[in-house]
Amino acid sequence: MSWNKAQLVQQWRLQLQERLAGLQRGRDSARAGTRVDGGHRPENRGERASVTSQGYLAHGLAQRIAELQQALALLDEMGAGSRSRVSVGALVHLMDEQGQASWLAVFPGGDASLLEQGEQRLRVLSATSPWARPLAGLEAGDSAELSHGGSALEVEVLEVL
Repeated sequence: MSWNKAQLVQQWRLQLQERLAGLQRGRDSARAGTRVDGGHRPENRGERASVTSQGYLAHGLAQRIAELQQALALLDEMGAGSRSRVSVGALVHLMDEQGQASWLAVFPGGDASLLEQGEQRLRVLSATSPWARPLAGLEAGDSAELSHGGSALEVEVLEVL
């Protein structure tokens, strides 16, 4: 399979930007729910609790927004050049001990989402994911043991792009 890495990076960027826009809308809505002023004051304990909950929600969404903004900035820095070892920006072709082949992309903000190009799929992982960490620094021909569903899975790196 021949991947167009620049196209995959752009696909991932668009997904992150869509998520960011949705989170920003949610944060703005949550912030609106915390409005307390002269004309709008919570009248009872339930309303006060609701305002507090909306504040916590807005805070949590703001943190996730910052994480996505950082992932987008790192994606821009990463570039789409080829790699010889598994690192941020690498596309990795793996073969497990049962003979199943799969592709992974190690991109900022990776969360095990799937990207498709034609009939092929690959899973996007962050460099800190439980699968990407043991693969870090490996090159074609190297092997690693990954944790999969509570058991160990031996994989061989077939190709790094």
